[in-house]
Amino acid sequence: MIWLASFPRSGNTFFRNVLFDVYGIASSEFHMETDKKVLKDFASFPVVKTHLLPHQLPKDLQSMKSVYIIRDGRDALVSIAHHRKDIIAPGSNYYMNLLEAILARGGSFFGGWSVNVEKWTNKADIVIRYEDLIVDPIGQIERLREIITLPEPRLERLPTFQSLKKGVPQYGSGGEKIKNKEQKIERAHKFFRRGVVGSYKDEMPIMFQLLFRFKNKRLMKASNYI
Repeated sequence: MIWLASFPRSGNTFFRNVLFDVYGIASSEFHMETDKKVLKDFASFPVVKTHLLPHQLPKDLQSMKSVYIIRDGRDALVSIAHHRKDIIAPGSNYYMNLLEAILARGGSFFGGWSVNVEKWTNKADIVIRYEDLIVDPIGQIERLREIITLPEPRLERLPTFQSLKKGVPQYGSGGEKIKNKEQKIERAHKFFRRGVVGSYKDEMPIMFQLLFRFKNKRLMKASNYI
């Protein structure tokens, strides 16, 4: 198995759906959330998604090969704030969600954007930029051949962000928790929200942009997001 890691809302689920639809590769998840289960055989899957920091993974699996997807933190945090308002805590305040995600007090939000990026980019065997993934998903996934065996892609099955948003994707539509097809479609519609590079420009107030930059300037520079 390999780890597929990212800070939340950085394209991990889009990546998993392309792997499943085009390559026929199923994936599992590893997390520490109390409201949903981790499969007992999660490590038997060829790819395992996580948002946790490397040291939080099971010790016997920390040395496994890994891929990290990095996204401009401003776009990721805007998406997190909407995701919480629309799905996790319906009715919560978008701006308060955004502020909490920027501050990431006490190591919340998987360490905060900078910590998550730094820990994983120092460890990962392959780093994929979200901005490249959206433009060329097959080209980016083909890079995994360095660390995992991939079958030949069935390009005619390649999903788009919009087709996932309007359909019932393998990942992102609620899984086993939601049985009703209409509810799955509704959840996918909310889950795959915009996927736009630079969405923070019209969704993150300038004072929040300045606060994010103040807290994350070093990693923004290192990751070429300034």
